[in-house]
Amino acid sequence: MSNVSCSGPLPLLADEDQYLDHRSPFESTEFQSSADTPTMENNPNVVLEINDEDARDALNATFAGAEEANAANNDEPDPFSKRKRKKTSVSWEHFREVTLDNGTIMHECIHCGEKVKKFKDGTTTPMNRHIKDCSKLQVVHKSQLKLNVLHGKSDCSSAIQNWKFDNSRMREVISHMIMVHELPFNFVEYDLFNVVMKEANPAFNKISRASIRQDCISSYEIGRKRIQKLLNTVNRVSITTDMWTSIQNIHYMVVTCHFVDSDFKLHKCILNFVDIPPPYSGVRIYDCLFKCLKEWKIETKVSTLTVDNARTNDVVALKLKENLNLQKKLAINGSLFHVRCCAHILNLLVQDGLLQIKDIIHNVRESVKHVTASPGRLHLFGELSKQLQKSKKHLILDVSTRWNATYAMLSSALEFKEVFENYADRESSYNTLPSADDWKKVEDVCSFLALFNEATKIISGSEYPTSNLFLSELYGIKEALDEVASDEDDSMKCMAEEMKKKFDKYWGSCNLLISIASILDPRYKLELLDFSFKAMYPKDKAVEEIELAKNCLRELFNEYVETYKEPNVVSSGSENVGSGSSGSGSGSSFIASRFGKGIKTGSAKYDQHIRTIGCIESVKSELTTYLDEGVCIPEQAALGTKMMDMLICGADWYRHYYGLQKKKKENEDVVCVEIP
Repeated sequence: MSNVSCSGPLPLLADEDQYLDHRSPFESTEFQSSADTPTMENNPNVVLEINDEDARDALNATFAGAEEANAANNDEPDPFSKRKRKKTSVSWEHFREVTLDNGTIMHECIHCGEKVKKFKDGTTTPMNRHIKDCSKLQVVHKSQLKLNVLHGKSDCSSAIQNWKFDNSRMREVISHMIMVHELPFNFVEYDLFNVVMKEANPAFNKISRASIRQDCISSYEIGRKRIQKLLNTVNRVSITTDMWTSIQNIHYMVVTCHFVDSDFKLHKCILNFVDIPPPYSGVRIYDCLFKCLKEWKIETKVSTLTVDNARTNDVVALKLKENLNLQKKLAINGSLFHVRCCAHILNLLVQDGLLQIKDIIHNVRESVKHVTASPGRLHLFGELSKQLQKSKKHLILDVSTRWNATYAMLSSALEFKEVFENYADRESSYNTLPSADDWKKVEDVCSFLALFNEATKIISGSEYPTSNLFLSELYGIKEALDEVASDEDDSMKCMAEEMKKKFDKYWGSCNLLISIASILDPRYKLELLDFSFKAMYPKDKAVEEIELAKNCLRELFNEYVETYKEPNVVSSGSENVGSGSSGSGSGSSFIASRFGKGIKTGSAKYDQHIRTIGCIESVKSELTTYLDEGVCIPEQAALGTKMMDMLICGADWYRHYYGLQKKKKENEDVVCVEIP
């Protein structure tokens, strides 16, 4: 080890490696002067005595290298002098220092020229704050083109195009989202929504609720022009109406339009959601409906009107039919104009039937309420369910005005029949347990109503034509009613007889539109009428109905030939005969084990019949009639009538624009209670 001695206060160091090792790894290894460590220049009395030749040579080489570096570049700062701190903040990329006339030093933005005060402590916070709000800097960012990958529907290579952020386009799409997903206007002011948008693109500008409200109105106007342009290209439209009453007892009417475009594509769009001013009458409803049709310039294009069975709607249909007949705008003098909603009639049928077992339904409903009244009871019910190894997870409490909700409640309660019996042994306050005979009736009713539930789903579709599906479903229902009405069980017999009365009231004569639509279906044609009418009506009545349908079809064909002069022949080959009618090819089997018989849907029976007679020669048709059911209107009573019209119509239009479907909320008509 070398011995280093000095006559001054120079600290004793072991060797050069030790000198380097004692420094921080984040410090520079260059020599720096300090007040406590004198140098050769400021202390000439320092005498170094180095006994080790290797150490002495290393130290001399160090000083020699420093002198050579200074000689090579006189502009380099003295290595022993204090260096100026480097500016590392990104804000300096957007600012420069300027000196004003009065000598004040400021920071000037290189984009917009705005000046920011310079602080003695060197803080960059004011500059960073300005960068976030600098309008010129944001324009620079937005004008930068980026590559955007467009993913197509196919598996081929995706298209790549230049893209730049457009804040106005972003606001337009957000307005579509607000309407389609039924979001409140203040959604755009949610903190995390703005955080997400800023993370996606820092150039995104915040939007206020007032701004997005105006954007929704603008999007509605754009969508309205698009729908109007499409309606101008069609010759015939079908209209459906539905009534809705808000919690403020305000009556609303939704007007829905159905039509086929030049590409034979079925369209459905909500035209208006209007309030009906008092007094509430058929004439007042007609005035509002005709006003809507006139605003859309389709008052002379209406071919059919589908409404429910209220008396006021009969007045509406009659007055609108008279108006159109005066202008000679209806086919075959309006014989096909007024169509009663089949789904509504089915609802009336089932409601009348359920009245016959209202006491049993009451006991089941009260049983579900008792279990769900407290967490303790629900926990007990869940433990009993686990003991009996019941796989079903939910109890359902119905909405009494909807028969399908009652059907769901009875079906779910039937799965827990044994659990309810064990629950009654442990809960003394539970006194509405259905008897064994009641549970048996519930089982029979659920099997019977399964046919009506399936038929309602088929004829209530909105993405495919449904008018050609009605007749086969009606035939299946009539057959089931006749079969159950002849059963020995008095309760089921009474139930079926009450439902038959309602069936005969509304479908004692088949609607002409339903008959013609079935004929124009290449799978059915006249064969379905011959097969179903002979089972639904007496022989003479069946022949009369079939001849009436054939005569109306001929008259309709002749009118179209006369109107268009040139025969518009469309071949309906044997292929692709099922397009657009998803779910209509087959129906679910209805098995009533109680009766020892298998009851099938009408379409299933017709399929079995058609296989026994072979193929039928195909014919040419001129018209396919499309008919659709109305929509479920959400309750938004807190909004004004014009705003509700804008939001509901706009939501429907932009769902179609983006190729979306309105998804019904799960269990919308029932209250599901999960079993713990």
